[in-house]
Amino acid sequence: MAALVGTPHEGVDSDAALRAIADRGPDGAARWSDDSLLLLASRLAHWDEGSPWQPFVDGEGGAAAFNGELFNLTELQSVLRRPGASEVEVLLAGVRERGPEFLRHVDGQFALIIRSTPDSPTLLARDRFGIAPLYWAETPGGVAAGSDLRAVLALRGTDATIDADGLTAILTDWAPTGDLSPYAGVHQVRPGHVVTVDVASGVSAVPARWCEPIGARVQVAAGGSVPLPRDVNGEADQVAVARAAHGRVATDATPQATMEDAAVDGASLVDDAAMDALEDAVRRSVRVRLRSTGTVAPLLSGGIDSTILGGFAREEGADLALALCLEGDDLVGERQREVAAALDMSLVQHELTPAEVVGGLVQYVSTRRMPLVRLGPVGMTVLARRARREGIRGVLSGEGADELFAGYDSYRLLAARAGAFGDPTRLPWGRFGAPEFGAERGAVWARSYWRGLVAFSGGAGARRLDILRPVAEILRSPWREAILDPAPPPTTDDDALDPSEIRRRLDVEHLLGAYLLTVQGDHAWMEEGVELRPPYVASPVADWALSRPVSQFVRISEGKVPVRALLPRLAERRPALAGLGFAKAAFRVDVGFVMRDPGQFERLASLALRAPDEVIDVAALARRLEAVRGAGTCGEAESELLTLAASLGVLADG
Repeated sequence: MAALVGTPHEGVDSDAALRAIADRGPDGAARWSDDSLLLLASRLAHWDEGSPWQPFVDGEGGAAAFNGELFNLTELQSVLRRPGASEVEVLLAGVRERGPEFLRHVDGQFALIIRSTPDSPTLLARDRFGIAPLYWAETPGGVAAGSDLRAVLALRGTDATIDADGLTAILTDWAPTGDLSPYAGVHQVRPGHVVTVDVASGVSAVPARWCEPIGARVQVAAGGSVPLPRDVNGEADQVAVARAAHGRVATDATPQATMEDAAVDGASLVDDAAMDALEDAVRRSVRVRLRSTGTVAPLLSGGIDSTILGGFAREEGADLALALCLEGDDLVGERQREVAAALDMSLVQHELTPAEVVGGLVQYVSTRRMPLVRLGPVGMTVLARRARREGIRGVLSGEGADELFAGYDSYRLLAARAGAFGDPTRLPWGRFGAPEFGAERGAVWARSYWRGLVAFSGGAGARRLDILRPVAEILRSPWREAILDPAPPPTTDDDALDPSEIRRRLDVEHLLGAYLLTVQGDHAWMEEGVELRPPYVASPVADWALSRPVSQFVRISEGKVPVRALLPRLAERRPALAGLGFAKAAFRVDVGFVMRDPGQFERLASLALRAPDEVIDVAALARRLEAVRGAGTCGEAESELLTLAASLGVLADG
């Protein structure tokens, strides 16, 4: 969808904007306008109910368009007393009657442009986690908005200039964060926010939050209790009932011995009643996200998160899965096939080649207009094209499990430094196991790794931007300084939280919302006409996780304890799962993989050397390329630098 709020509409290239969103909705496109609003929409059909065609206009002068899905549509129809109404009808009616607060009742993913009456302000709203993106920019007569950067730039009608802050965010967090975008004057609607656009008394765009901040309900005082979640579906909340009976929530008042024993012995800090509630929430979330008139397939990475989703999907009737592995990576490829066999599912497995990576990078950046420092989004784009050719119209993905349930190594580091497992200088280092990266280096190296990070460091874990320190001098100012001498984060009320809770909030907002769900998620899948549906960020599952402290999910050997506990439950019904191992072997697409094909590496290098010299010291980059060629290998810092430079080279070529 896209929109132009205000006047005039004359001379605006609405055809270019409509072409920009066409791939997102291959089942039809339409436009509607009056004196103060132009709406464009394209459609990816998953079901027909009510009046699904967009833009939607009702008899009261209301107009709306939205991108996404409302997975509790039946409950919302009941709340509004509108049986049979379509998703866009429900959103328009709900916001008109109750304002943006109505969005709190939605279990789904959405970006929404809505005007309740001809004289009302226009609202731009985005879902709680940012699964569906929404960009906006001021124009001479109003505001342009849309789910695609190209559409917004076309409706704005001015040249796109790289924004220094937006590019810095891409370097430091792999994606534009907050309200930033790669382009000056173009903003994102923040996840969980609504921007009110009023052009009646001069153009104004005012952002406000419609949902509570991530982690607001885990500030548990010693001896206190965890607040119960809202009933988002208008019915008895089984998760809330189980949580009320749950008597072993880990708080600051939990004796250290109890935490340490659980961490070392592997005992779960989550009791059976709460696990029953989580299992039910995940199952229901998978069930409703399989709903479609077309084929929806789970993504099987070979890891535990996607295996669990695949298991529930199989029990709900899905029989086809999708997977991506690197050409020549027999370990990950075989693991994906083993998981599919254990689930008795057919598998569409795509082997990614270096040529597809370089070609995919050019195509992604030129159409999404988003510079990259990581090549993961390119791999997902290639897989999305394969899914579309196979007739798959939607995919279930495992995003959100690590961020909501504390699955990353950083959470164990923070817990260890805080003394949750005992004296930080005398821990049983072998119990930590292999780290996320470097698992192949062996147990001796792993023990030294953990001891060094836990016992001899008082920081909160490595920042993503630290990866680029070895190549920072190749970047021009101000990006070089952002890496070498980053500004301290502003002091906020969140500083009173436990560091692990701050870590989770940042992971959810930046890594999950900005990068995994937007840059690697939506922009890879939706712009190829395939909808991404992540069940772990469904309202019932996310509420379960966010109402509990991180300490409940972490023990010395692993994080994400509740999610891992779902696997043996599935294995009781599908015993073949019990024999699978889930050793750490991260799937990573990087320039080192591209170097397996010298011709493709030279193609990538050529793109990188076209980067604008005001951002990249091209002469220094050329010298680094020679060093990479001579070494025959490419480190992570060089990979990120070359990916960014090649992205900027593609944008420079137009």
